[in-house]
Order: sequence, then structure tokens, then C-alpha cells
Amino acid sequence: MNFRYITKLFAGTLFLVAVSQGLLGCSDEPDADNYYTFTGEMVSDYLDHRPELYSEFTEILHRSGMYGMMATYGTYTCLAPTNEAVNQYLRQHGYSSVADLSKEECDTLSWNHIIAETYFTTDLSDGNIPTANMNERFLTFSCDSDATNGGNVMYYVNMASKLIVRDDSVENGVVHTLDHVIQPSSSYLPEVLLDDKNITLFTSALTLTGLSDSLYEYIDNTYSVSVDSVNKGIVFHRTGANYMMYYPAVRMKRFTALVETNKVFAEAGINNLDDLKAYAKEVYDTMYPEDAGQYDDDWTNRKNPLNRFIAYHLLPYYGAINDFTISESGIDYKTTCAMPNLIDCTDWYTTLMPGTIMKMSSPSEGLFINRKGVASNYSVRGIKVYTPTEMKTFHDQELEEAGLPVDTLNQQALNGIYHYIDRVLTYNTQTRDVVFNDRIRWDVITMSTEFLNAGARGNTNGNHLTGFKQVDGWDFHGSIPTLALRERGVWMATYSDAVDLIGQFDVSFKLPPVPANTYEIRFAYGAGNDRGVVQIYFGEKDNMQPMGLPIDFRIWGGDPSIGWVADTDDNEENRAIDKAMHNRGYMKDMDSWNQGGQNNLRANNGKYRKILTTQPLDPNKEYWLRIKLVIENAEAELPINYFEFCPKSVYAGLTAEDTH
Repeated sequence: MNFRYITKLFAGTLFLVAVSQGLLGCSDEPDADNYYTFTGEMVSDYLDHRPELYSEFTEILHRSGMYGMMATYGTYTCLAPTNEAVNQYLRQHGYSSVADLSKEECDTLSWNHIIAETYFTTDLSDGNIPTANMNERFLTFSCDSDATNGGNVMYYVNMASKLIVRDDSVENGVVHTLDHVIQPSSSYLPEVLLDDKNITLFTSALTLTGLSDSLYEYIDNTYSVSVDSVNKGIVFHRTGANYMMYYPAVRMKRFTALVETNKVFAEAGINNLDDLKAYAKEVYDTMYPEDAGQYDDDWTNRKNPLNRFIAYHLLPYYGAINDFTISESGIDYKTTCAMPNLIDCTDWYTTLMPGTIMKMSSPSEGLFINRKGVASNYSVRGIKVYTPTEMKTFHDQELEEAGLPVDTLNQQALNGIYHYIDRVLTYNTQTRDVVFNDRIRWDVITMSTEFLNAGARGNTNGNHLTGFKQVDGWDFHGSIPTLALRERGVWMATYSDAVDLIGQFDVSFKLPPVPANTYEIRFAYGAGNDRGVVQIYFGEKDNMQPMGLPIDFRIWGGDPSIGWVADTDDNEENRAIDKAMHNRGYMKDMDSWNQGGQNNLRANNGKYRKILTTQPLDPNKEYWLRIKLVIENAEAELPINYFEFCPKSVYAGLTAEDTH
């Protein structure tokens, strides 16, 4: 198990100061009174032996049929509400006892409180618990300080259920005790947004533009998969080893909203809807002068300035704060693999504003939107996304300042999540011409909404891969290959994310809409004897053209056709080697990523980037890439890691492109 430090929290008035400055962190050492280890009990035994605390929850588990699972070996996190918590829930819903609950209600309550992985508080950061509960809902983990108890750290699930006893180790997992029953919202994202009295200006604009209607999708009823593929799994044979792969039981559409509070708008001089309309018009008339004045009162038109403003705040992905880059889940990649003096861990996303993308970066200061630079050496700061702990603090404070009652905050909706941001977010000329005028390294995991919406990213369990038969924005030609999202590990893949295809693959996928420019488009991959020979095509969907000769993924870098030579102590010689490789259509991989703190990618003669084409791209057009296996090999493997869109100002700029 990978132990990790909890994110920042603070007490009293100092909490609010430190949230913006990042001065303090949660303690990862459990209070002696709250830590317990017993090596002879299962979860079921632990609950049974303490009826004064858990008898009501135990009865719920019995009625749902989940008690038996808690008595078997496995790896579980049981979030057990106390008797008092269950009775409070019963009173709230008009029941006198657990016996009044239906079997279906007991099922839901049980599933909401059980996760089929073991998570101690030291495994978690401020954000989502990495694995969904057995009701397929993700739960938020956050911190606060108890001013009445010496400022001790308090931990919460979904911002409302406090862990009053935590980290009780049992034979088949861990038990955490809660003071409130977990009640995930059954509302869709627009409804959850409307419940938050701090964001009424944003929700007014969301409703006016009709974009709220786009956020009600959830389950794809056309999707089907066999029960065995979901529960028993199938064998996935990769690189000489066998893994178990499981398909999602349902295919979900999910969304993320990045939202300014009324106070953030007011600090920018935006106090009402008319102010916001004027602000949006100023920004987007400049960005799209050809549309200026044509759609000003047509609020639902996708070219209307206010519509564009709101749409750029919406992502067709489910993104908890620890989902957006690799740096906040599983292994601490920032200190193990990434070289933070050379890169910030960064991912790119499409938005609901047509033709636009968004950059997410996570330096040590937190998660930022559209930031340029490395660590504290940035030229454009970007906009900070608040953690759940910070969000709850500002939520409560701003309600108090507005003279409103402080109510419960729940950022999780049935089909999405929302986050507070600290400044007004726009897709403006600085973002397009400065921040995005850079090498765009696009991880395959964010090239489709499918992987994040299925909760497949961030998996560190190599015995439980997630497979896909359908991928949004991907087409399979002929037979569908076996396709799985790789587990994360300290290995030779940038950001430790990759998709594996096995079989006689022929797949095409839509590329993201990068800003108008001339780009060198590159495909990062690893050589291997079990790979294949592929032909790559590029262009608009109905007019893709072959990109040069077929590429043999079985050839290693030392082959004369690639020309990989290890770096020397002579930088001039290294540049000459890079230039010679580039002339052959290849580049070494990045030098800012290591395998477990060593084995730099640039120093690996099986890892490189293939230059596919140099093309002018238009964000208003859809471009596709097709990869076709051109030899007969039903067991050929294709790992897809990342693509680069490198603008001419970088690959042919006044200064040489860096190696990071």
C-alpha cells in the first residue's frame, strides 16, 4: 500500500490565510486515542463485538446481504455509521426503526458505506477516495480543524460525515467510524449547483444559456456487456504476463463544472447578470471578432459570448481534484518519477465550448487552470482550483458574510462534480497566444471522456485492469481488439498512464481541437518484440491520408533507421544526435520523467517519439488519426501513451526546443 500525506488544512482565522499561502499540512500521524489495530477480527466481527456502537448498521448489512461479504477475506474499507447516526437518518426520513427500511434502501445504505479496497487515512489526499463505493459513487475525503479540541485534525467523507474513530485495522481491511450516514446526492449536476447559494450568478447564467440542459445525461442505455465480463473478468495477456480485466457494468456520461462564487465575481467588478454579460462580450468579441454583435441576445446560441463564457467552465469528464493530473493519486509521482524542476505534472482537456481546450497543472502550490511555467517560475499564474477542504471553508465563510444560514455543502452530483475556483475563468487571448503557444503533450487517457467517466484512471491494482468495448470518439474497424487501461506503476510510460490494444487492431480516434497553428504531430511509444507493424493515417474523418511508410514497433532505437545514441557529456554532440534523429523522423523521449527515480526516459533506447506529420490545424475542424496493424498477428500489442502537438514557434523557434 502506498502511504501518502494528507493535504493542507488550518484552524480558525489562520486557516483562511494559510489556504491561500499553503503554509501548513494535515498531520498523517493518527491520534493515539483514534488508532486501533487488532489482527483477529474481520469487519463483521469488529461490528458484532461492539453492538453499542454498530448494531443498527449491522442489521442493515444483514438485511442487504452484505454482512456475509464483510465476514470473508478480501480488501475492504467499511465506513461504519454509529447507532446514533443511523437513528438520526431514520428520523430524518420518517422511519422508527431499521425494520421500516425496504430491502432496496438497505442495499443502497450498505453499498454507500463499503469500498472494495483498503484505504487508511494515510493513503488519502484532499479529494476523492480513489475507488468508488459499491454503489458506484465516488466519495470526497477532506480535512478540517477542531477549534474546540486544541485544533486537532478532523477528517470528513462527503464534507458531512466525520470520522470519529479511524484506521481500525481488521483482517480483511479497515473500519472508519462515522457520526453521520453517508447520503450521496441523487440530483443531477445542475440541481446540485442550484442548491449552492454562493454561486447564484453562475447558475443564473447557466440556466439562461440553456447549458444546464446539457448536464442531465448520465447512463447510456444502449450499452450492454455480459455479467461475467463485469464480475468474473477475462484474462488479458500482455508482455508475457496475464492480468484480469473487467468491463464497466454501465457506461456513464459525467461532467465537471469549474465555478466562481459570487464573491470572486464581485472582486472582478461583476455584481449581477448584466455585468457578466458585458464582461463575456468584451472577452469573446475580442476572441471571435467575426461573430461580434451577431448573437448578443441569442443566449442559447453556441457563439453567444455568455454561452461561450459558461461553456468554457464545463468539462465532459468527471474530474475530482485528484483526477486531473497524475500527481495526486496512488504513488507520489511528483517525488518518485516526475522532475519538478523541469516540468509540472500537466494534462489537457476539451471543454463544452466548441473548439477549445484547457490545461491543468499541479505544481506544489495546488491545481491550476491554464498556467504557464514550472513550479513557482511561472509567467502566467493561472486560476487555482480549490480543494474540498478549501471549498468548504470558503463556502461557509461567504454564506456567513452574506448573512445567510450555513447549510450543508455537497460538491458531488449523481452525474458529476463541481469545484470553486479563485479567479474569473475565460478563454482569452493570453490563454490562446501565450499559455497554449507551447508543446501540448496530450495523454491518451484524456483524449476520450470514456476513461475518466468510468473511474478507470489512477488504478494501481495490476490484478484488476479496466477494459472497454466502446470508447467515446474512437472507431474500431473490423473486429474490436482487446482494449484495457493500464494500471499505474513506476514504469516506463510518461505519467504512468497508457491504453493497451491486443489483437488485429485497426482503430481511429478524434484528436483534440488545438488552437490554429502549424504543428509537428508526434506519437510517443515504446518498442517491443510483441508489438506490430502499423500504418498511421491522419486527416479529417472521411479523408485520412497515410503518414509515410509503415512503422515497425518491434525495432529498437539503435537501429540505423532510428539512430538513437546515448547522450554524452558533450551537449553539442547530443544536439547533433537529436538533429540526426529528427531528420529520420524520430525524437528521444522526455528527460523530465524517471522510472522510480532512475532510468530516465530519454536514456531508454526503447522509448521515443515518432514524428507523424507537420500540418496547419484549425480548431473548427475535426481531425482524426488511424492506426492499422498491417501484418497478420492476432496477439500484437499496441500501447498508446501520449501525443504531442508542437507549434512551429517551438520546433523551429529562435531557441532550440528543450528536452523536457
